Amino acid sequence: MTNSLYVTFRAGALEAALPQTAVAEILPLPELVAAPGAPRVLGGFVNLGGEAVAALALDRLLESEGGEPAPALYRHLIRLRPLAGAPAVTLLVDRVTDAAAHAPDTHPVEEADSLGGCVAETALIDGRLTPVLSPEHLLLAEEKARLDEFARRAQDRLAQWESVPE
Repeated sequence: MTNSLYVTFRAGALEAALPQTAVAEILPLPELVAAPGAPRVLGGFVNLGGEAVAALALDRLLESEGGEPAPALYRHLIRLRPLAGAPAVTLLVDRVTDAAAHAPDTHPVEEADSLGGCVAETALIDGRLTPVLSPEHLLLAEEKARLDEFARRAQDRLAQWESVPE
């Protein structure tokens, strides 16, 4: 039995959590810039302090689309703490429901029991068994490489606009 804190959210039909230590910040949904030729799972890019950061539509990534999506006014971006060798990522979710959910009881999930190990554990949060996602395992190696290329292009495009004389 552990005593951990989580960020809980809803993304399509999925209600899940992330370890609070994996989350850098929670942002209201700004305007996203589409990436030409990008897969549907890439919701776009957001300019965070001059850095083009990918916004992954978590419901599409995990194939948990369902119901009516929340209006943009209520949607959130969860900016993940940077992972070594990976591009900066935010997760586009319908709504963050708690930024410090307390889970008195957690249970590990075997990597073979979830697609690519994307569910690290289950946690009893507010009386419900909640899947806790592993940021390290949300994307496959090939997806990370493609995302890195899209991020590089978006950063180059952003840099071109910053160098335009006024």
